[in-house]
Amino acid sequence: MTSPKSSNAAPLPLLEGQPAAAWLRDHRDELVELALDALADQDGTAPGPVRRRDPELRWIIAYNADAFVRALEQGNTSVQEDDVADLVASAARRAGEGEPVEHLLRDYQIGMDATWQAVARRCPPADQAGLIQLTIAMHAYLRQVTTLVVRGFQHEAARIHTGERDARYALYSALLTGAHPGTAAGLAGITLPERYLVLSLRLGPGTTPDEPGRAPEITHHRRANAVRRVLADHAGDDALALIQDPAATALIPLPPGSGNDLKAYLGDLTQRLSDLVSAPVHAAAAAAVPHAVPAARAQSEEVLQIALATGQPPGAYVLDDVVVTYQLTRPGPGLDLLLQRLRPIDDHPEWESTLRSYLEHGFDRKATAAHLNLHPNSVDYRLGRIAHLCGLDAADPAQRLTTFAALYARDRAAHLKQES
Repeated sequence: MTSPKSSNAAPLPLLEGQPAAAWLRDHRDELVELALDALADQDGTAPGPVRRRDPELRWIIAYNADAFVRALEQGNTSVQEDDVADLVASAARRAGEGEPVEHLLRDYQIGMDATWQAVARRCPPADQAGLIQLTIAMHAYLRQVTTLVVRGFQHEAARIHTGERDARYALYSALLTGAHPGTAAGLAGITLPERYLVLSLRLGPGTTPDEPGRAPEITHHRRANAVRRVLADHAGDDALALIQDPAATALIPLPPGSGNDLKAYLGDLTQRLSDLVSAPVHAAAAAAVPHAVPAARAQSEEVLQIALATGQPPGAYVLDDVVVTYQLTRPGPGLDLLLQRLRPIDDHPEWESTLRSYLEHGFDRKATAAHLNLHPNSVDYRLGRIAHLCGLDAADPAQRLTTFAALYARDRAAHLKQES
């Protein structure tokens, strides 16, 4: 960066008869107080609490003022990391204490703004060119120093986050695999709850198309962040989740003594998430003590699969909502036989649609015919062919449960094939 005193630039102003750098040095303590007061106004608190908010805040502001003065005296506002190494270290400490980076940026901007306003009040009206040149120098310094301190902050935050993330993922993995989670919970700094709500999510496509030129990854990150926000709102920082849009699995601590009716809790979470991502959301859940999380995860995944495979509307589901379908589609020789029974209609999708419509319309052949724009005799013909080839006569009340079960099995198998 070129010096603000280059031959093509106006000289810095005189402030109350002194060169700008000398005036800033002499009034440094006053400027520090003004910056602290400005931060108090920003926080909406009295100056005292702001001074107590961070014991190093006064030192940071003073250090910044001294560094800026040195840059002015050297005739170059270029800042290297060695010039502000202590500020970088201070930023890293604030990251370690969990302070948001936006607080760091705000403090630097407000402190520099307070200095500029004090300078502007002392600058003679006739020396606007000098004030402009000093303003350019202040902005250049602020831009460079904040770049350095934010980089130091982010490096430390990333180091801490990586450790926390690894510890939390180790706990998540231990719970899902059935390993003893006590050690992993201790490393993650999490107290195991009495029970977890094991949640399986599926986010549908967005209701509004992506803007031209926007990378699809942006949408995926936005949706994943929405899931994290909703989980944090419902469970704080102790929720554990793996989010891979459009799917997510989460372990949410349930408060002690919470009842067994999870529908209201789950419904609120699902609706909030759907509103936030502007997309339909299917959610399924099961509650379990920590050592039973693997079985609860398997159950919630199966409940979700059934809801999706059978065309249930978006919303929240627990086992009780799909208990018959769930039981009828248990793996084993019975399921294999049910799948085999309907194989003959694989090449006749119109027969399958007729069978489904017949069941949906309460075994009413005329209503089915009207729905499909067919003659009732055509409905009879197709149902008869299915009965002949598959051995399933949907018109026979004794065989209707088997027909339903075969279609449930077929739907779930198709869904799993599509998912894989």
